[in-house]
Amino acid sequence: MTASTESAGNEPYSQARLASAFDRVRDSRDWKAPIQAEIWAEDRPLVAAAVVCFTASEPSFSVVQGKPGRLEVSAPGYGSRPPESRP
Repeated sequence: MTASTESAGNEPYSQARLASAFDRVRDSRDWKAPIQAEIWAEDRPLVAAAVVCFTASEPSFSVVQGKPGRLEVSAPGYGSRPPESRP
């Protein structure tokens, strides 16, 4: 499943919203580094779109045990896929 750059209401996310969401999950020292972060479950669609937009990699999500409503997001990071397989 590929993340959409549109919200649930089919409106495109603004570049500012995508950037803000990506800033919450990216490595603060290297934006190209693999993604490993914890988010609120309600933010999953926006975070998924942001990770795809900025890294061209598909994020994965898993439930954080003992933390209701929290998800762990991970992704390979920017440049981790060969150029021919990038969108």
